[in-house]
Amino acid sequence: MAPSSGHLDEHSGQGRDAFVAQLPKRVAAIEDVWSKLSTVDWNQDQLESLYDRVREISEFSKSLNLFQLNESVFSLEVYLSSFVGSDIRPDASQMEAIGGLVRALNTAAKVTSSSGVEPIGGQVTIFVLGEKGGLTTELGTALGKVDADVHFFSDVDVLLQQMHKHPPKVVFADTAMLAEMPPLSAEIVRMRSHMALQIPLLFISNSSSLQLRVDAIRAGGDGYFVSPLDANAIASQIGDMASPDQQHPYRVVVVEDDPTQADFAGSILRKAGMEVLLVTEPTQVIGKLREFAPDLILMDIYMPEVNGIELTTVIRDYPEFVALPIVFLSGEQNTDKQLDALSVGGDDFIAKPIRPKHLQSVVQTRIRRARQLKTATGQTAKHDRVTGLFSRQHFLDKVSRVIEQDQGHSSVAAIMAIRPDDVQRLRGELGVGGTDHLMSDFGTVLEQHIRETDLAARIGDHDFGVLLKRDSNADVEQAARELLAEIGAHAFEADLDLSASGGLCLIDARHADANGLVNRALAACEEAQKSGRGMLHVHATGEATRESAPEVVDNDFGSRVKQALLNNSFITLYQPLLDLQTRGSENYEIVLRLENSEGDLIGGRVLIDAADAAGVGEELDHWTLDRAIDILKQRRESGRRTRIFVHQSIHTALNTNMPAWLIGRLRAKQVVGTGLVIDFSLSDLSQDLKTAKANITALREMDVEVSLSRFPEKDAAFKVLNFLSAGYINIAPRLLKADRSVISAVIRQAHEANAKVIVSNIDDPRSIDLHWSSGADFLQGNFIQRPLENMEYDFSQVVI
Repeated sequence: MAPSSGHLDEHSGQGRDAFVAQLPKRVAAIEDVWSKLSTVDWNQDQLESLYDRVREISEFSKSLNLFQLNESVFSLEVYLSSFVGSDIRPDASQMEAIGGLVRALNTAAKVTSSSGVEPIGGQVTIFVLGEKGGLTTELGTALGKVDADVHFFSDVDVLLQQMHKHPPKVVFADTAMLAEMPPLSAEIVRMRSHMALQIPLLFISNSSSLQLRVDAIRAGGDGYFVSPLDANAIASQIGDMASPDQQHPYRVVVVEDDPTQADFAGSILRKAGMEVLLVTEPTQVIGKLREFAPDLILMDIYMPEVNGIELTTVIRDYPEFVALPIVFLSGEQNTDKQLDALSVGGDDFIAKPIRPKHLQSVVQTRIRRARQLKTATGQTAKHDRVTGLFSRQHFLDKVSRVIEQDQGHSSVAAIMAIRPDDVQRLRGELGVGGTDHLMSDFGTVLEQHIRETDLAARIGDHDFGVLLKRDSNADVEQAARELLAEIGAHAFEADLDLSASGGLCLIDARHADANGLVNRALAACEEAQKSGRGMLHVHATGEATRESAPEVVDNDFGSRVKQALLNNSFITLYQPLLDLQTRGSENYEIVLRLENSEGDLIGGRVLIDAADAAGVGEELDHWTLDRAIDILKQRRESGRRTRIFVHQSIHTALNTNMPAWLIGRLRAKQVVGTGLVIDFSLSDLSQDLKTAKANITALREMDVEVSLSRFPEKDAAFKVLNFLSAGYINIAPRLLKADRSVISAVIRQAHEANAKVIVSNIDDPRSIDLHWSSGADFLQGNFIQRPLENMEYDFSQVVI
């Protein structure tokens, strides 16, 4: 049965234009569903969702005579049809084929849309200097990820002539051309200083030698890439450097008790295109930082109520401001006092009187570096492909950070869940792809009517979340009602009668789980829709105080665990571990969660204890290991080399039948143990070292590795490590606060025992430098990345 054309007139030019306009978002939705299918679970519901979207494009492209598009999408439709409604799961080659067909559809869609879209080539022009072949060819392939106009040159003079006529956004140069670079470097410097043209110079090379890197810097290089070239990293760097700063202007808070001095500094920064907030009452700075969300603080040292050193100490006590650059501005000439200011957390010092160019340069450099560091520990997909809003994962991360903040400040934060009314009617009228396009428009309207300090995300197929911050509960509710009114008043395409309802849940100290808060807001939204269209319902928080807060584990939680084992209904999350020794290495720990009756996600020790109390502790271990094996098999079949860490309790650690059970599961799933790391608590194994030794030996024969967690600095622990010959240790949390000498000694002894060292629970950026410089092999923690709902973390971007 053909999909409903809804408001698209298939036989008119207007219908054709409307479909072509929708095409990018339709294809983005297909790519989004395929990403979930190919990276997490092969799921029939997701497969049918993918197939429905593909089939719609196939039907429309055929009826609208879009022959090239139809040829491409028809191939994908036919290939997918053999898997829809069957228990057949594609093997590695078939997954690769589907991925290739999805990419081909994307290309065909771009070609179809290009007639009505102005090419971006004139916006982002890239010059490449180097001999033909070799690295320049490789770079050309990598630049395929960047929709740009690329010009290749083998002669510096020819490049300079073209640069004078049409300055590029970015210049790439092969380090083999360094000897010929001086004229080009000088011209780029001249353009920066005399014409205010910022043209980044990036080098590509076959070598990572220190001398070549130094030579590249001396030639004015802004970046350095080593073959094999990482297309994603290059695309990201070009996006950061080639996009106009006006799209993401630098934001600076100036803290200065003298209004005249504050205005002067602010005017200098504004002339450089920065957004500036002046704070002349230093005691108000924390609230202002949260409202304005700056990239940098520019602060005077000497102020009457509280000086800059004291204020910096206070600011650094707030986790969300630990990495925020602070630059001091003062007439202080005493070097010791300047060092005192820097020692409490300052990043730089600018002496008065202010030199405008120097101030602009220091601030821009610090902010640019800080923005780079935000992605230095890897990247997750922060935006939804279809709507352009933030992703559900990013939204949950932000809500978690708000929960962790001091709840004593005056502002109020809340989650608003928003859902269009009559979604089923809309799907019937528009079809699946048309609804995707509508969700894109819906997201655009939503983003246009929230404050800069709010955050909007797509949290479900037809659900949206907004993180609101206002001065009072009444203000939050008023903002929510105004947002629904704006949506209801908006004229969407094809004169759709569209409204939306909302649910509101205040964030308070009693609820420590972001997922639970989102679920409460969604439940409130469902209640609102029962009352009619365009309604708002506020979740009732009750009268409980912190002391009388409800228990996270309800009376039937043990039954929930049993039911989850039967129904495979645990929520599986994946927390990345950063490999400090091997760039791009993929490492995840499986993190299980289960919702309680309030919608909060419960895991860790609480979940394990509940399973033990219900008599299913060993079954929970088996379920988790089985899940890990499935993931390894899927990743391996898709060509990914992934290491999976999975914790097991004492039930498995000292069970003599465990190796036989595991090898049986590996054989049944036709997979080897390579890449699987089983984590046991050191204290559990110590109860029966003989059995533990036998089990670990058997595991190693399967190529399964073992990690010892909660590892202390005691000599006895290292004797156990040497006896068991484990491949990894995960140091005890209390050692995170130990002296560098203690940590270094633990890491050194572990390495002498041929064990790699994992440092978990990294929640503070200051810990990264300590443990990295002490020689740790892996870092893990919420500061680096909270557990993810998918395995899309970009390890290739990790730069420690």
